[in-house]
Amino acid sequence: MTSNLKTKDTLLRTLRRAGSKKLSFEELQQQRVSFVIGSLSAESNVTRAQVKEVLANFQGRKSA
Repeated sequence: MTSNLKTKDTLLRTLRRAGSKKLSFEELQQQRVSFVIGSLSAESNVTRAQVKEVLANFQGRKSA
């Protein structure tokens, strides 16, 4: 089955630019926290603060 869908060139350029952008340390940390929170079950009582603390400890940093 062949599709006639096409992605706009402007969208493809924007996605390529975003994909090659280097994330700052803070942006990467935010993504890690979001990933962990999103991976938890809906019944979980784990907070963002707890996730940040565990990540900081894992990375050998003091939590904020």
